[in-house]
Amino acid sequence: MKCFIDEKEYDFEHGKVRENFLKQFPKNQDDVNHIFDMMETINTEMFSGTEAPEPPYDMNFFQLIKFGMKAKKLRPMFMKYGNKDAYKVLDSFTNSEDLKTAIYSKSPYPMVFMSFAYQWGVYGKNYYPVNGMQAIPDAAVEGLRHLSGQLMLNTEVTEILVKDGQAYGVKTQDGSEYYGAVISNASPQYTYAWVTDAAAEKEKMIKAISKRKIFEPVAALFMSLDENKYDLDHLEGISILSKKDYRMRTEEYTPDTAPIVINIYPKREGDEFRALVALVPISYEYHNNWETEAGRKRGEKYKMLKKEVEDILLNRIGKHMGRDFIDAVSYHELSSPVTYERYTYSKSGSFMGWSAIQSEYGKYLKQRTNIKDLYLVGQWVFPGFGVAGVMASGYYLAKEILKGEGIDLKKDFTEYFTSDRL
Repeated sequence: MKCFIDEKEYDFEHGKVRENFLKQFPKNQDDVNHIFDMMETINTEMFSGTEAPEPPYDMNFFQLIKFGMKAKKLRPMFMKYGNKDAYKVLDSFTNSEDLKTAIYSKSPYPMVFMSFAYQWGVYGKNYYPVNGMQAIPDAAVEGLRHLSGQLMLNTEVTEILVKDGQAYGVKTQDGSEYYGAVISNASPQYTYAWVTDAAAEKEKMIKAISKRKIFEPVAALFMSLDENKYDLDHLEGISILSKKDYRMRTEEYTPDTAPIVINIYPKREGDEFRALVALVPISYEYHNNWETEAGRKRGEKYKMLKKEVEDILLNRIGKHMGRDFIDAVSYHELSSPVTYERYTYSKSGSFMGWSAIQSEYGKYLKQRTNIKDLYLVGQWVFPGFGVAGVMASGYYLAKEILKGEGIDLKKDFTEYFTSDRL
């Protein structure tokens, strides 16, 4: 990973992260060791569980007390520092703005410290699907079809049908209706808005989330790179940021100043180019909501602004990586927070659900809503964002629904994964 902080360049190799930090921050070696000792302990404590945790909202008062006491005993470092804002923890352990910014560079968004401990802890140890990220939803679709399910693309839901406090189906854009229980992985703000206006529970549900802070929005610059023209030499990530970013928030950034984090993905067999995605925290409200018109309509002004932002970001990347790097980019296209919201129904372009700052983190929504047979799944419910979190939310929802049919999914999973068949 290459990290550019203002005019300085830092390099962090797999398996040698601490050594690289010690070498590149020679005046702060005690601070580096202290921070990495703390992060390694937090990671060890985080991964010390032997089974999937019970959601906190499923625990009664005595279970919560017992859980808290057990966590304090078994995860003291995690409890002391993991759930605090990262900047507060790092400020208490070092005065070096460069060192703090280098830690922050892995994912420059306001989050609790355990997020950074986790990301540096799994750096170089992560796994990627052989056939790319699309392999995960493809597997889900295959499972659906195996169980005689039907996938309907380009069939947009416009209303969730509710009668007498129970969801009984959906209406789509062409007026068709489909009946059954409803599971939504769109953000709850959109899900609740689609509920029939006559539903008594609707306003109560909307009010319950009205003051909750969501995670930062993101603009994403998608690129393909020709490695015949530029040798990445095992490079998997690039961060471009400033020491000022450590204390800034997304709404303060412009395309000229926002941090840029480029993820470089593995090639699949047969791929001609390498896939790169630059994530850039730029506000949903930037430049009059990206110069959209009434109803978030995207006209010529929107397209012109997107092109302008795209050019600025490419020029900034080129200043650090060189013109050869930019010349090797065979294709590029920017998605704004408005794009992200449009295609995923994630409120205001939030790409990781609810905010992960200290005052907000851990306030999980349940999979079950106030309306019978209306369920939530995905990054907005327990256990939260990330590919693993979103997939786990499906497990917890299935567990919740099957419980009503007398099926103990946790027991079945445990028996399956400990049986001789594996």
